[in-house]
Amino acid sequence: MCNVLSVCSDNAILGPMAEACLKRSAHDGSLRAFSAAVHPASRLNPALEQLLRGRGHANDALQPKSWEVFALPHAPAPDLLIGLGVCLPSAEPDWTAQPERWHWHLDIGSPRAASPDIPALYQAIETAVGDFLLGRDDVHLPRAG
Repeated sequence: MCNVLSVCSDNAILGPMAEACLKRSAHDGSLRAFSAAVHPASRLNPALEQLLRGRGHANDALQPKSWEVFALPHAPAPDLLIGLGVCLPSAEPDWTAQPERWHWHLDIGSPRAASPDIPALYQAIETAVGDFLLGRDDVHLPRAG
């Protein structure tokens, strides 16, 4: 089983979106999906919560959290870190093992914009998750909008 940790700047939109899409799409039990941030927000973006509910995702467990949580002894150690919209910083938590690092190249504008296009972001992440599950390691997210 592979533990996949999606990391974004604030864990309010992109990371939880990737986590939800990975959880829904990985039916064979080959991976567990999580998300976190370098600097977590205080809560999920409300528009994201609404979109995920509307698309049938279980999002009760989704909440912004620091990636340092995954370095704690009882936490699932990440096997793969996926940077979303940010390059992973060189100073990382002290993982029990050294996870593989990927960067999903985002060409979708700033998710921190005053009103990000949540449906377009979702479509881009859903496409990237599909590519990832097909075994493509160089995922380039399509331009949204």
